[in-house]
Amino acid sequence: MAKNYEELSGQIITLIGGKENVSFFTHCVTRLRFTLKDRERVQVPELEKLPSVFGTKWSNGQLQIIVGNEVNDIYDAVCEKGGFQKEEAIDENLDGDVKEKRGIKDLLGVFMETLSSIFAPFIPAIVACGLLQGLLYSVQSLGWLDSTTDTYTFFFTCSQAAFYFLPILVAFSAGKRFKCNPYLAATTAAILMHPAFAGMAGTTIKLFGFIPITYAGYSSTVIPAILTVYFQSHVERLCKRVVPKMIDIIVTPLVSVLVSAVVGWLVLAPIGNWVGTFVAEGILWLYQTLGPVGGALCAGLYPFMLMTGMQVAMSPITVQNLATLGYDFIYPCTACSNAAMAVCALYIYWKAKNQNTKSLGLSTGITALIGVTEPVMFGLIMKYKKALYATIIGGAAGGIVMGMFTVQYLSFGFVPFGTIVLAMTETFPMYLLGVGISMVVTWIAMSLLKFEE
Repeated sequence: MAKNYEELSGQIITLIGGKENVSFFTHCVTRLRFTLKDRERVQVPELEKLPSVFGTKWSNGQLQIIVGNEVNDIYDAVCEKGGFQKEEAIDENLDGDVKEKRGIKDLLGVFMETLSSIFAPFIPAIVACGLLQGLLYSVQSLGWLDSTTDTYTFFFTCSQAAFYFLPILVAFSAGKRFKCNPYLAATTAAILMHPAFAGMAGTTIKLFGFIPITYAGYSSTVIPAILTVYFQSHVERLCKRVVPKMIDIIVTPLVSVLVSAVVGWLVLAPIGNWVGTFVAEGILWLYQTLGPVGGALCAGLYPFMLMTGMQVAMSPITVQNLATLGYDFIYPCTACSNAAMAVCALYIYWKAKNQNTKSLGLSTGITALIGVTEPVMFGLIMKYKKALYATIIGGAAGGIVMGMFTVQYLSFGFVPFGTIVLAMTETFPMYLLGVGISMVVTWIAMSLLKFEE
């Protein structure tokens, strides 16, 4: 049992009414599941304030405490603390013994919960690097530190670490989520983004003389790593079923990593990359074809690109715009979405009672205003559906203005306000109007949706 879960397990047992109130206790891949004798004895608000607890849910008379990837450690700790018999993990799609019917809305919920459970554990790393980026751009904008100095370069490189090595963080967490060895999962992701392979991007080789593999750069991406680790989890489970126990520790890691690396490079990573490029080019077409409606869709859909890492695919489009037009028109739409996320975070800070949530709302809201939105996306927007809805609504409202006036942005930067000087063209008033509308509409949306923590 992990030492740091001992206090948490005791608090959980106390807040559900004590071990005598539990008639059955099991878990799935993200939740502790209690069948309780007296529901009235449960202190739900206090449970949701505990560290590592993302929320609670009642389903079919069962109390589900959502704890994400730490579920196995916390389950073991609670069993040991309360003297409960350990049960096998149940199917995530089952509530007790009743299988739920899943429609599109339910599948979206499962998708969001899966992504959230993968990203939640390393949010502190993203927040740390995001805050450092925000701080650096602030001191640079104020003229306190020259961006050409060694000091700035050192800290800027530090601030890029969590984002550059995001596939490895994602893979490790996904390994725990999909129940395979997280260290092997991280190793496979490291193979996908190895600098030697990235340096040969665009080059095609043939393994064994007939398996074509085209190298590409997968740093800062998400989908290739998640798809590959999901496949790897099945390879590992198959190996454990057929490989004799005596040689399992040698054969399974080797086969798992090598097969997953080959299939990842050959099929899964290119698919993930293609999806990102397809969506990016689709958004570009919408913007150019539909004007204000395209701007609204571009800004409204951006959160989904961010949560899946597809925003990286927008970079070539921005480069092309800058080269041919002298400005980019996608960044202003992104600015509206970022502004909407920032307002959601600040609204959550204002409304939340949990001190950890308030702290996260304030810190990620500030960094989002500067232009670093991964912390607020993975820490809050993906956790609260109403915040996601408000972000889409607010971003789309501002995107209408950006698309209507083809608002310009002069280079790569941090929007809406981190590098606002790059928006100071003849369309600058419209830029401010679009961002302002996004912020106001998002705040109103959060109010009308009656957001609660």
